[in-house]
Amino acid sequence: MAPRRAGTESPQRPRFELRTGAPSVPHILVVDDEELIRGLLERILKREGYEVTSVADGPGFRAAMESGSIDLVLLDVRLGRDHGFDLAREARERYKAPLIFVTGDTDMTDKVTGLELGAEDYITKPFDQRELLARIKVVLRRRAPDSQEQHALAFSGFVLDLAGYELLGPDGENVELTGMELSILAFLAQRPRQALSRDDISQAVSGRIRDRRDRTIDVVVSKLRRKLELAGEGNPDLIHTVRGVGYKFMAEVAPA
Repeated sequence: MAPRRAGTESPQRPRFELRTGAPSVPHILVVDDEELIRGLLERILKREGYEVTSVADGPGFRAAMESGSIDLVLLDVRLGRDHGFDLAREARERYKAPLIFVTGDTDMTDKVTGLELGAEDYITKPFDQRELLARIKVVLRRRAPDSQEQHALAFSGFVLDLAGYELLGPDGENVELTGMELSILAFLAQRPRQALSRDDISQAVSGRIRDRRDRTIDVVVSKLRRKLELAGEGNPDLIHTVRGVGYKFMAEVAPA
């Protein structure tokens, strides 16, 4: 984050793109306090045909989210007076919007925290443009399931709503899962009793092969297991570890 001299910048207003009667295209909100990064992301995204709104801070973020249809948020962690983690909570709890952290913060603890807060992915700067676009496409694609695919799956009293992007427990109540947890659960539940490698899972949910030192998948699966066990009222472990490979979903799965 570049230092600023006090009083040299006026408050940033969201830069909104007007929607027309043309077929809807994804609308992406960029939240970063560095003007150069905002400009770079705008150019990259517009070349791909996305609608783009860019803001520098929390008030701009809220104004943009209140304005209507934001399909995805690209969010920095460090935003001067604001913190990206606080805005991530708002994006998930208040606006139900998917987000990807795009940040210079490389600390693994912060990465795990970001994913726990509901981020779909966590990309560090400097980023490769092709990788960034690939991960954006993965998130947008899994948020808009194909109409020919099964939209809901039932297992062990749970109902996984793939279209609504939520999990209902045996008591009918919503089970609070992060975006990454939901994505991993959906990937596993659609392939019951198949041994799936960590690379398979990472490729499916984030569009990339993981670094061998990256334990994010293991951390997220561990937290997902605990939430399923708690909501399932003593159901046996639904996700088994396959030593030397990855994970296997053990429940009987049926269309819901």
